[in-house]
Amino acid sequence: MNKVLKYVCSIFGVITIFAIGNFICYQSAMKHFESMQNETASRLSKQMQGYVSEQIDDSYGRMEKENESISTGAGSDDTIDVQTVYQIENYNTAKKTTAIEYKTVPAELIGMNRKQVDEYCKKYITNMPAEEYLKGLQSMGVTSFSSDKLIVKKIYDSTKIKYRYYIIAVDGEVVVYYGDHKTVYEYTGIQTTKLDKKEQSKLKNGINVKDEDELFGILENYSS
Repeated sequence: MNKVLKYVCSIFGVITIFAIGNFICYQSAMKHFESMQNETASRLSKQMQGYVSEQIDDSYGRMEKENESISTGAGSDDTIDVQTVYQIENYNTAKKTTAIEYKTVPAELIGMNRKQVDEYCKKYITNMPAEEYLKGLQSMGVTSFSSDKLIVKKIYDSTKIKYRYYIIAVDGEVVVYYGDHKTVYEYTGIQTTKLDKKEQSKLKNGINVKDEDELFGILENYSS
């Protein structure tokens, strides 16, 4: 009986040891499998991020090229002609609004390419008409160019205009200019010889005038 019991216990012990060994091996295999899964997932995630980044970069690059193409025009050989649509975007910085208007292409732009139109805009700012000065024109530039359509943007800021008029003596006469100092507003007919020395000295150097009320007040004083 004792022998049988010992035999059974031995068999049970072997089975137990075998089971424990299998369990340990299973646990080890599962940990290794999980580790491999994590490594694979991490690698795939990095590869996917890299792929997505490349796609975004490619898309962004294409968009930049398309925008550049739109901005500069369909071709470098494009020129403006009488059939070109001329669109002007007037942006008011104070109100933060844009007013769009369409005009006939100015005669001086006919036959010009993109570079020449850019130069035209720079010269326009340097020698802008008095009405543009009074509205506060600050900048002007081409935003889209092709032989089919020309878009020019003008930016206005009337708060930058401190003086709307300028009074100075010209050949002994009091002459009123707009604030640009080059466009005549009025030849007053008032002779500087009729004014006192102090006023004559002021007129010799020129007087900046804020608005019409101040202008009319000065002229009225000169006429009295």
